[in-house]
Amino acid sequence: MTNIQRGITEVISVSLPKPTVKKLEKVRKLRGQSRSSYLANLIEKEIERERWERIFKKGREIARKLKITSEDDIDRILHEV
Repeated sequence: MTNIQRGITEVISVSLPKPTVKKLEKVRKLRGQSRSSYLANLIEKEIERERWERIFKKGREIARKLKITSEDDIDRILHEV
């Protein structure tokens, strides 16, 4: 969980539709987080998700290039070296 510290933060203003704000309030209260902390965590999770997606994409590209379709193919490649 992100801990928001005063002095190293920057205040921003965000406009959201009222139904979205209601959902935000419900979820962040259930988690016991401030709005700032909850939104900061969402942003960090999205950045991490995108990083993993890039890793998986690169893995799929390499698998295609090396014609890897199963764990047996990986085992075969590892033992060829």
